[in-house]
Amino acid sequence: MFSLLFLALVGSAIAGPVDFEEDLKHNVDLERLQKDLKALDERLQNSADVDAEIELLKAAYSKTVLESPAPLNGSIIKDEDINEINEKDGEEKDLFEGDVLLTNEQLALIETLHKSNRSRRQALKDAGYSWGTVKPVIPYSYSAGYPKSTRGPTITDAMKFWEKNTCVRFKEVTSGYRVEVRESAGCSSYVGKINDRKGTQALNLGEGCMSVGTICHELSHTFGFFHVQSRFDRDSYVDIDFNNILTDDKHNFDLEGEDKTLLRDIPYEFGSNMHYYHKDFAKDESRPAIYAKPAYKVYQEGMMGRVPTFYDILGVNKHFNCAANCKSSVSCSNGGVQDVNNCSKCLCPFGWAGDKCDQRPAGTKKMLVTLETQTKRIHLPAGTKSTQYKIDYYLLQAPPGKKVQMTPEVLGTRWSNSCDPMGLEVKFLKDARPSGIQVCDWRVQQPTITSETNEMLVAAYSLGDQFAAEITFKAVN
Repeated sequence: MFSLLFLALVGSAIAGPVDFEEDLKHNVDLERLQKDLKALDERLQNSADVDAEIELLKAAYSKTVLESPAPLNGSIIKDEDINEINEKDGEEKDLFEGDVLLTNEQLALIETLHKSNRSRRQALKDAGYSWGTVKPVIPYSYSAGYPKSTRGPTITDAMKFWEKNTCVRFKEVTSGYRVEVRESAGCSSYVGKINDRKGTQALNLGEGCMSVGTICHELSHTFGFFHVQSRFDRDSYVDIDFNNILTDDKHNFDLEGEDKTLLRDIPYEFGSNMHYYHKDFAKDESRPAIYAKPAYKVYQEGMMGRVPTFYDILGVNKHFNCAANCKSSVSCSNGGVQDVNNCSKCLCPFGWAGDKCDQRPAGTKKMLVTLETQTKRIHLPAGTKSTQYKIDYYLLQAPPGKKVQMTPEVLGTRWSNSCDPMGLEVKFLKDARPSGIQVCDWRVQQPTITSETNEMLVAAYSLGDQFAAEITFKAVN
């Protein structure tokens, strides 16, 4: 929910949605856009060696699908992700990468890239406008008739997420150039600030977009980010099965050029809030469109983070040069970095807390892991619905020199591609900075996860719905 993918190119009654295509025509030639996307669809395909590897990955994946999944209390509720919402409502055909709005200037630069193989990022940088750095302020307003009274609180919570963790600030205004939140059937945004004149640029947030993670994702586009799986180094981590992607959707997996592409030392992250779910745009939804390479197969079910990760946040702070707000340094443990909003403290990776990131979150339950197999039932009862997660932390600790081996089983309730409403996040790496593996789909057999040290953190979370899972674990060499 972006490794620093690429800088941008440059309340009352509910009103009916703005005519999406009519509104788009002010910024892009739709006929030309659709022609270019079709040309991309026809160009993108797998090489023979990638096809061969995908066949092996496909066979392995088929063994993880349960024959007769038994959801808890018979629940089979699934929440749609951004791409599903846009596809269902027919908006995706006018969007780039599933939820990105383009301008004519941006489209022209993309055309130039494909003709000359120039770096898209450099071209887009030349055409774009900036929200500023160090103390960027993004002005915004709501379109006439937008149901601010009902949706505004969730949108505000998403903005507060970014304000809490970065130097970005949002200011509601009534005039001047600004981002305008608009009613829509789907969820979409321009990438970066698209001009430096009076007027507005759209941030389309329909009813199905009302989760903090989804809105944070669209705001990331507004900041100036594309998707993680479009990075130039993508093919080192995943295989795209173009044979299992809908004919008119292959363009969503176009690859960025390496020349002058700026990643700002942000690694490829499967659990980023800006990564696609592994079955997004799949022709056959029983199998993935994106396969994790064999070395990363443990992440197959963990693509697309529910909210921005530590690296997503770090990427935004680097993008806006937020660290310039701090005149002195601070020492942080466990991969933490200086908090740009409180320079005497640290901003901690998920699973760590305290001013120096040297403590586990309050209430963390420690569990001794032995050579004998143990099973723990985790249950979060239904409670008040919220935009803030209730999280129970479990720290599995094996003896020194041993590792923790754990297999999760989700017992089944509500779920989504991004594991947004509820699930488990498992932190198993020695490096605390990357996101953990998110687990929420009760229809598949989850992978066995082995820690790199003698500790593994398992976090159960929910926005208020009931969640249940079992973890089976033991100490191994």
